[in-house]
Amino acid sequence: MNNKQFTKFAIYAIAVLCAALIKEFVIKYVKEYIHEEGYLLVAIDMLLVILIFAPAFALVSKYTKKLSKVYLKTSKKVSSSKNGNLLGFVVAIIILFILFAYLRHNINVIQDLKTMFP
Repeated sequence: MNNKQFTKFAIYAIAVLCAALIKEFVIKYVKEYIHEEGYLLVAIDMLLVILIFAPAFALVSKYTKKLSKVYLKTSKKVSSSKNGNLLGFVVAIIILFILFAYLRHNINVIQDLKTMFP
């Protein structure tokens, strides 16, 4: 995979993961204030996705793609080698992994690392 293809893949991957995290954060916030259970909660969740996220997804993906491009360009400038994109992508994936673990799975990676390496 050449550098241009890798950069395109990295931008897309970071944008998709960021959009999923934003969606998860909003869903958790909404569930905090809606105290319904069962099928009504499912219907409310589906309605929220249609009314809020469908129109907003284009906007979110547009800005996350721009942010991803800026992030990867900055990582290229910071790293003096040709592997600046790879370094930036790896750092972004680590940060997104920590956020996914915390928001979607209630796992505190940083606390676990502190207990493993005192």
